[in-house]
Amino acid sequence: MEEVESGCWKVWYRTTISIEQRMAGAEKIGEHKTSMLQDLEAGRPLELEALVGTVLELSERAGVSMPHTQAVYACTKLLAKVRSRS
Repeated sequence: MEEVESGCWKVWYRTTISIEQRMAGAEKIGEHKTSMLQDLEAGRPLELEALVGTVLELSERAGVSMPHTQAVYACTKLLAKVRSRS
């Protein structure tokens, strides 16, 4: 979240909700599975490109480095590929 937020500040806009507020909101929801995890477990295609690929593409075009986001993206893409073969 910090990496994406800092990228937004450098390139697009300043967020109005802090990371702490976002985390507090997630805690209020309680234990749950994200939609992408639900898709993975159900064998459905992931919305990885729409949710993460687009952010990486825009950051790359703007010259903003997002190594942690790139690592998560690569690992998730590999997991989806391996999972689709099962």
